[in-house]
Amino acid sequence: MSKKKHIKISNKPSNEIQAIPSTINKKIIFSFEYLDTKNSKYSMSQISDNRISLQFHNEFFKVLKDYSQEENFRKKIREDGRYRDRHHIHEIDWNDKQIKESNFTCLNSKLMEQVKDDCWQLGINATTFRIHGFFIENVFYIVWLDPFHQLYHMKKYN
Repeated sequence: MSKKKHIKISNKPSNEIQAIPSTINKKIIFSFEYLDTKNSKYSMSQISDNRISLQFHNEFFKVLKDYSQEENFRKKIREDGRYRDRHHIHEIDWNDKQIKESNFTCLNSKLMEQVKDDCWQLGINATTFRIHGFFIENVFYIVWLDPFHQLYHMKKYN
């Protein structure tokens, strides 16, 4: 009969737990926790051509990886206009008349109220593909995938 090994688990008292340092200088982390999978308008399901779909998926993951390599991503997008322009990054102003939605309709109203002033569009490719979401510290919560640039009215694409 074998002896069972007892593993001793040590829990630090709460007064010894280190506070999490400010995350403002950390690299961006992407979360899909609030991804709206029920909204076909803002999803990859609109892409019917398999070749284009594969291209968009490849671009999506490549750009997310590139963004996640940037030091101080939030600071960079707030202060570096050329970087923002090159990557089609900007804050979402829900009062802008070119926007086709009033907010992230999939979020509960309390959360939307909390994040409404830190919602952003991040470009995935040079022409149409964008993602929309919000920041909480250095985490970007992706809410909508917008492969055909539908959130903002653009005659060329819509």
